[in-house]
Formats: sequence, structure tokens, C-alpha cells
Amino acid sequence: MNEYMGLISGAYDAKAEGFAPGGGSLHPRMSAHGPDAEVTRAAMDAKLAPHKIDNGVAFMFETAALLRLTRFAAEAQERQRDYDSCWASLGRFYRGEGR
Repeated sequence: MNEYMGLISGAYDAKAEGFAPGGGSLHPRMSAHGPDAEVTRAAMDAKLAPHKIDNGVAFMFETAALLRLTRFAAEAQERQRDYDSCWASLGRFYRGEGR
């Protein structure tokens, strides 16, 4: 699955830092992505119950089709070279060895 998501307004609850309104992210198949470590821990520890998220409007498209950046976007965008470092503090769980 390939995923493109963007933030229209407010804050994106899974990555409140570094994801501004008007921004977007492209995650091609087989690439790691998801909430940062703090949000992941909070979700794992939260009581399972419905809750309302009312401080942001985001969208996500998923497709089996291959998505690619245009040359213009690839050259113009600000890349997060250390994107996967947001999960490093998850320790063993991050490496797939359980909590």
C-alpha cells in the first residue's frame, strides 16, 4: 500500500511536531511510517474507548498504485532525513521484540 496524507488545519495528533497545516507526506510501499514514539506509547496505554479528535483536519489516500514525486517536488521539498528516529525510544518494541 502507498499512502499520501496531508494536514489541512490544526494539528495532526500522530505527529504534532513538524507537521504543519498545508504539509503532506508520501510513504511508498514497504516504508516505515506512523505515529511518533510518544503518541504510540499513549495509544498503547489508553483505555480502548471511542474518543473525539477535534483539533485538526487531516486526510489520507491509500492506493496499490505506485505514487511518485514529480521532479519539482523532489527538488523543492524539505526532507526529513532522520524520519525514523522518532521511534528509537520505543526500544525493544521498536525492534519487533515485544513491549
